[in-house]
Amino acid sequence: METEILSEEELAELTGYKHRGYQRQWLKDRNWVFVESRGGRPLVGRMFTRMKLGIAPSALSAAPAPPPPVPSWTPDFSRVS
Repeated sequence: METEILSEEELAELTGYKHRGYQRQWLKDRNWVFVESRGGRPLVGRMFTRMKLGIAPSALSAAPAPPPPVPSWTPDFSRVS
């Protein structure tokens, strides 16, 4: 199962850099949202990455909404003048 934060390998593949300072600079230059861990590692969310890269959400979140419930009664307007 994937974590919600990109791994170090995924971040290196995304930015093209292994050094954390260069990774942070790459992210800042492209206006990516990230937070830093105590060790200075940039933490980038997986959903944010998908959004920035234009990848559609998974099929689970794209499932159609269920139809609205059918009312158990309907008004009779035949007697209204």
